[in-house]
Amino acid sequence: MKSFNKDADMSSIYLRMSAVLQQHSFFRWICRAIITIALLLISAFFIAHSLSPLDLTQRLDSATTIYSKNGDVLRQFANSKGTYRLPIIHTEQEGHIIRPVSSDYLTALLEYEDKYFYYHPGINPFSLIRAVVQHAVYGEVISGGSTLTMQVARMFYPYKRSYGGKIEQIFRALQIEWHFSKEEILDLYLTHTPMGGNIEGVESASRRYFGKSAKDLNTTEAILLVVLPQRPSATRPDRYPDRALAARNKVLMRTQHALKISDQALQDLLNAPLEAKRYYQDTMTPLLARHLASAAPQQRTFHTFIDHTLQYSIDKLIKQTALQWPNRLSSAIMVMDNTTGHVIAYKGSADFSNFERYGHVNMALAIRSPGSTLKPFIYGLALEQNMVHSGSLLMDIPYAYGDYQPQNFNRHFSGPIRLDTALQLSKNAPVVQVLNHVGADRFIDLLESAHLTFDIQDANLTIALGGIGTNLTSLVSLYSSLARHGNTIHPRYTESTPIQETSLLSPAASWILFDTLSKIPPPNRFSAAHHREIAWKTGTSYGFRDAWSIGVSAQYTVGVWVGRPDGAPNVGKTGAKQAAPIMFDIFDQLPPESIDVIQPDTVTLRTTCWPSGLLSSQVKEQDCLLPQPAFVIDEQAPPTLRMRESYTNLHQWPTPLQQWSLSQNRPLTTKKALELRPIKILAPENHTHFFPYSGQRITLKSTYDTARWFIDDTPLTSTNLSFDKLKTGQYKLTACTQQCDSVSIHVSK
Repeated sequence: MKSFNKDADMSSIYLRMSAVLQQHSFFRWICRAIITIALLLISAFFIAHSLSPLDLTQRLDSATTIYSKNGDVLRQFANSKGTYRLPIIHTEQEGHIIRPVSSDYLTALLEYEDKYFYYHPGINPFSLIRAVVQHAVYGEVISGGSTLTMQVARMFYPYKRSYGGKIEQIFRALQIEWHFSKEEILDLYLTHTPMGGNIEGVESASRRYFGKSAKDLNTTEAILLVVLPQRPSATRPDRYPDRALAARNKVLMRTQHALKISDQALQDLLNAPLEAKRYYQDTMTPLLARHLASAAPQQRTFHTFIDHTLQYSIDKLIKQTALQWPNRLSSAIMVMDNTTGHVIAYKGSADFSNFERYGHVNMALAIRSPGSTLKPFIYGLALEQNMVHSGSLLMDIPYAYGDYQPQNFNRHFSGPIRLDTALQLSKNAPVVQVLNHVGADRFIDLLESAHLTFDIQDANLTIALGGIGTNLTSLVSLYSSLARHGNTIHPRYTESTPIQETSLLSPAASWILFDTLSKIPPPNRFSAAHHREIAWKTGTSYGFRDAWSIGVSAQYTVGVWVGRPDGAPNVGKTGAKQAAPIMFDIFDQLPPESIDVIQPDTVTLRTTCWPSGLLSSQVKEQDCLLPQPAFVIDEQAPPTLRMRESYTNLHQWPTPLQQWSLSQNRPLTTKKALELRPIKILAPENHTHFFPYSGQRITLKSTYDTARWFIDDTPLTSTNLSFDKLKTGQYKLTACTQQCDSVSIHVSK
């Protein structure tokens, strides 16, 4: 018995050992099978990858988006398939991932769509098995098995809904995981996920349905955009609000715990209205956007320096102003920061969508006649060449230069005139006289040295009065030199635009021009806001085709053009009446300035003498017929310009001026005789309407500092008019020397 039991025990042990060996053999077989299958799958993956590599570059046909400096979308162009899409790109700061997307959106997305996104290799086997079993049992899709990576794969490689299609999706998902990090994959999803119609990505959807950036979404808005990609066409909130609301609330309940929402807060959110609609695409600065996109067609994102708030205010200003314009009149505007060249506001037309105004034509770049806007730089070149000073005697008389005889705008000539006064009054005859001495070729060389846009057909004297072509951007750059020590800076739209500066004039010449132009009274107001000092000049081209106003302060240059893009005249509308008020309205919207235009040490105020033009210290008292204060450079006062006569008789009036004065019976020998010239009130303008505040005063200005002033025929003891003693009503202001000039003003209190 004992022996039997021993044999039985040995047999049992043998059987157990055999079973163990068989079991180990089975495990080894299973392991071999798994390894073999894995190797086959890996081999198949690499073979398939070599035959069909992942290529997203040709599928990343993004929309082109132009942003303001504040991050707002100014305009977006659809991609080649007509899709609007704004890219989401993460950044890393101090070990944290930063995305311009609501945190509620990201939390709900991962909780609802793929809570194990950061842990799986692109596929979640358990979710796939669950989905397959549910489909087999119920005969329909109950829950999806796709991870976010698989959904990204479907976006780039659409497939038929079949098991074969699912295998392809899994293969592409593994490829994506191999090539991209988890954060990059999430960026792809946030950028390309379908959101209804031709809208893709959470940022585009947020702007289209809620009118805001994805980073500003509240909880209910974020939840709606989480669920929208499941059925983007069927649950669009702008078309099917009831379906969208039901889908939103379903996801709200599913993500309550992840979002840490209390039961009471959940009920409030479930009862919250949808508040989604169709927000139409922004079209702010559409012509600048078109210009940038066409200049760099491969670039998809442009970050401009446009100030969204300022641009909106200018758009509103032009919209209101244009209501009073003829149907075909348009406008172009540019505002540039002189210190950096940054263009902070830009309008290429009055109304981009208005075909009657040719709104699609970018008049900021159009070549037009500049009218009188180049006059300051003719005088600047003469100052640079030490031909004149600010008080130089010029001749405002009819004078023929061969076949060309310039006429003043008002057909009136005033005889002897100071250089600075001639510039302030925009006289034509004196500037042509100066250009004749400077030389048209030399002035053209000056313009071309700035590397701006000028269309020059012929180098002749007509270029002083607009006989040349240029555009708004070039004029803005030119005028910036007056506040930048004579150096121009080209307008810059984005950081990729290189800084381009050119030395145009000396600091001394540019400052004299700035000082002269800044003394021109502003239109329809007593002064600019913030007491800003603005040097400005208007221009009106031949036949009233172009109305210009260009102004420069220490920090900003503002350019305004008004006219018809088809070149037809806008009769009677000048730069002073049409463009200047707009320019000053824009300046008034700019912030106060903390810098000034500093007078160079080389510029000094000295007393010079007419008719010689020399310093009073250089001539005898009897030869100084009319003392003139003037800014001179390096203590040099050049003699008065002479027309085809020698400089031997410096103390005599120029011969053409003497001949004209005799013909007009207006002797030139004394100051009293000079005051026989007509007087003109410079400020205030006729028919100005004032709404004064307590203590407000304005300075009365005329072409004569010695003028006597009257209000309703009552003498004034000062050129500072106080509004405190005036009641609401109409008043007549009169300035007199030997003659008088009057304007009418209205005061409202």
